[in-house]
Amino acid sequence: MKAATFKLNTILAAVVGLACLVLVLVRAFAPFTVLPLVDIPNLAAVSIAALVVDCYLNGKNRVSHCWVLTAVLAVLTFWLMPWAAGLTDAAYALRVGVIGGLLFTALAFLFSSISDRLNSGKCGILAPLCTGFVLYLACQCFMSILL
Repeated sequence: MKAATFKLNTILAAVVGLACLVLVLVRAFAPFTVLPLVDIPNLAAVSIAALVVDCYLNGKNRVSHCWVLTAVLAVLTFWLMPWAAGLTDAAYALRVGVIGGLLFTALAFLFSSISDRLNSGKCGILAPLCTGFVLYLACQCFMSILL
């Protein structure tokens, strides 16, 4: 078994940091603009963007993950980054962190298992994008079930 790498969590931190930076800049230079909420569909969109970027950076290489540590690092990322950017208050930031970390871990497990089966031949170049799109639609359906 290969040693587990945490490049996926590094890419997640970069994507979440970039999204927070964009929202802070929009709030600073266009204060009357309505910012998107920090909710499950937007957390899923950021998570899926990180998963697609990671899949394209890895190429055909299969990387093993330690899912417990991936979940812990994802919770810390989703807890601290929006709170440091001022997008959430302290009490709501912890809830966003736990929900975002669990959502990211579940999406990462599903994404890796689905894209491994679709990634074959020359047509496999669009497999990460299609998988990400279908998972985002599944998250939208899940939100409609919850509400």
